[in-house]
Amino acid sequence: MHLRSRRRLVAGLALALVAILMVVGSGAGLGVYHDQQARLTQARADRAAAKKVIDAAVARAQSDGITGTQLAPVLSAESALMAGSPVAPHFGWFDNGEIGRVRHQAAGLRSLVGRVDAIQVAATGGARDRVTALLSQLDAAVAAAQSVGLDASADASFLAAVRDSVARASTPAQVDAAVVAVRQHLTDLGQRTDAKRAADAALAALNASQARAQGAVARADGLVTQAGRFPQLQIQPWADAITAVHPQLAAATTQDQFDAVTAAVSPPANAIAQLLSARSSAYAAMSDARQAVQTAMSYKIDPGTVPSQLDALQPQLDQAGTADRFNGIAGQAGALVAPLSAKVVTASLGVGKVILISLKDQQLAAYQDGATFVTTPVTTGRPALPTPTGNFQVLRKSHPWVMRSDFPRWSPYWYPDSPVTYVLWFTNAGHGIHDAPWRATYGPGTEAGGSHGCVNVPFAAEKLLFSWADVGTRVVIRAESLNAPPPAQASSQAQPPSPAPAGH
Repeated sequence: MHLRSRRRLVAGLALALVAILMVVGSGAGLGVYHDQQARLTQARADRAAAKKVIDAAVARAQSDGITGTQLAPVLSAESALMAGSPVAPHFGWFDNGEIGRVRHQAAGLRSLVGRVDAIQVAATGGARDRVTALLSQLDAAVAAAQSVGLDASADASFLAAVRDSVARASTPAQVDAAVVAVRQHLTDLGQRTDAKRAADAALAALNASQARAQGAVARADGLVTQAGRFPQLQIQPWADAITAVHPQLAAATTQDQFDAVTAAVSPPANAIAQLLSARSSAYAAMSDARQAVQTAMSYKIDPGTVPSQLDALQPQLDQAGTADRFNGIAGQAGALVAPLSAKVVTASLGVGKVILISLKDQQLAAYQDGATFVTTPVTTGRPALPTPTGNFQVLRKSHPWVMRSDFPRWSPYWYPDSPVTYVLWFTNAGHGIHDAPWRATYGPGTEAGGSHGCVNVPFAAEKLLFSWADVGTRVVIRAESLNAPPPAQASSQAQPPSPAPAGH
């Protein structure tokens, strides 16, 4: 065959083949296109369905009390998924990019539903936590109501039901609904409790006022009876006033009325008590005066006319009927024996300055040539660390001074450094007469918690003693009372101190 003809034949065959392929390819391509469009449509429908589901879940969560802030992560993720433009095909009919993007969006939207559920669970737990304090307040209110005697069983049942509802709640809105009545219930229960407490307080005040009134009247009646044993006592106006109070007490029903009874009966009762006290003090003064005469006579001191004067004063004492008269007689008796007492002091202690301390009386008296300079209650050593007894003298004076413990810190007798203002030392072992700013009371009984051997003196009296006493002034410490007959002529020589550590 001619070469040209052969070429034409090959070209024709090629054109025929291309034509055949174009016809066949056109049919297949149309099929692929329609399949892609169907799948894209389905993907878009799935995405729309997923969008409806997540939007419904968000709306439901918001209606259940989930806040926009709590849902913000889900809403942001949804916006990010739905953002962007469709993917344009790069290979004609055979490009699946947009289908994949839409399917990814649908899957992402479906996954967000689970995140909404998790947020709802967390928010519900947070709501439960928030109402815990409120329920605790109601719990405390129930306890408070019961403590004042209220029947709070219904309140306790209400609280138990609320707690059960809160535990079963699955949304914050359900939690809030469960406790919506708690605050009002808390307010009502608090008001009932306060009212009961106020009523109880008023009743207690009334009872206390009644008891005071009854006690005051009983005391007054007792004083009238006691004073009635002494017909010479002039108590009739006070007795009449006390008698007049009895009908008031019987008729009293309010706190003011009971208080009025107490106010009415107390003045006459106190007046009778003062009269009886003055009588007792006057007889005690007469007894002390006669004892002073006996003490003087034991020292061979001639009492002169003092006994007969006391004898003459006795009938006046027996017939006295007023507090003023009793006080006057007590003063007369004291004045009669004062010169004798001075002679007794001189006879027992000698002339000069002497400080006399009684452990029994917890009392200090300072004398100069038999005349009293100052008397004061004191506090001496405790039983384990007693103040030594005997005859001493002022060895030295310190102003000011810091008392430091001789005991180790672990000892029950240790004490911290304690500044004082004035000290009169009467032994070389650390015993002194000094003020004690840490001490509020002095006198009988205080020695039970007393010093470490020193003599504690109120500041004002110690200041006087410090300026008055000279080095060498005698210090006599006795176990017996100041009024007991002292031993004849106490020595001025200081005796050896107790070996126990002193101070404070």
